[in-house]
Amino acid sequence: MIIKIVSIIAMVLMLLPVPAMAGNNETVLTEPGTTPDSVLYFLDVAADNLALAMTLNDDDKIEKQLEIAEERLAEAKAMAEKGDVKAMKKAVDGHGKMLNKLKTDVKNIKNGDSESELEKEIKIKHKVNKHSNKIKLVEDGLKIDFKVKGNITAEQQDMIDSILASLKGQTGEVKIEIENEKSKTKIKIKTESGKDGDEVEKEIEDELGITEEQREDALEEVRKAQKDLNKTLNKYEKMNVTPPNSTVDKVNVLLSGAREAIDAGDYEDAKELAEEADDLVDDMKDDLEESDAEDGSDDEDGSDDEDGSDDDDEGDEDDKNDDENDNDDNKE
Repeated sequence: MIIKIVSIIAMVLMLLPVPAMAGNNETVLTEPGTTPDSVLYFLDVAADNLALAMTLNDDDKIEKQLEIAEERLAEAKAMAEKGDVKAMKKAVDGHGKMLNKLKTDVKNIKNGDSESELEKEIKIKHKVNKHSNKIKLVEDGLKIDFKVKGNITAEQQDMIDSILASLKGQTGEVKIEIENEKSKTKIKIKTESGKDGDEVEKEIEDELGITEEQREDALEEVRKAQKDLNKTLNKYEKMNVTPPNSTVDKVNVLLSGAREAIDAGDYEDAKELAEEADDLVDDMKDDLEESDAEDGSDDEDGSDDEDGSDDDDEGDEDDKNDDENDNDDNKE
């Protein structure tokens, strides 16, 4: 009977949309697939629960829980974009259920010896931090979309803000639980071996590739993108051209996410976010150059081009000063 039920579910799953990554960047959410406003949504949830139940390895189980939680996050985002608050809440409730399972499993980590347990807790911490950063990006991204499109009511906005706050709260509870378990494990390490738990944690992070050098690389990418944005906005201003505000907002969201990723120790994610921001700034530069080229083609005698070159030289000097000021600010 069980085999028959599993077979039926498997056949239904073949008919459901399959979530796919939107690009190679890990910080990009999976596609939501079947959403809570669909009559088939209960099958999607059942399939996820079945897949989780069939995952026996502890590490794989935690990975699966976060994978499903991310799918629920993507569903919540899609429903918020449609203004369907009820369906969004359904997805967020599912997100909370997954994180509650994760919180319970974190309490039950047993891996033979205390240092191995601490290593597992550190790995989970960084995975949860990545997920938390995605929630922040979703929140900031939705704010920009609503600002640009203006397609939801004030009441819907308040409800969506409240639901987004609950999303962050769910993840925050897991983070607190992980920190509590880490503290207990570090005390055990001290009792069993006399080693300092904080030093052991740092050694493990170094072994896992969470190094100060990576942090500096990530910071440098953020600084570079921020400087490029400042210089580009300066050029827009000098040419008396209005910058694409929606793009500028997206760049700022990405850079904010990158800084949060650095604080969380997710340096690879931070670099990817900063590089994505810099790509958007490059698009702004290209648009500005195309606009300038079109204006220049109307000048038959070229006299304006000569004047423009002087302005460019002056602008480059100002950009240099801006770079120095930005660098000082970042160092602080």
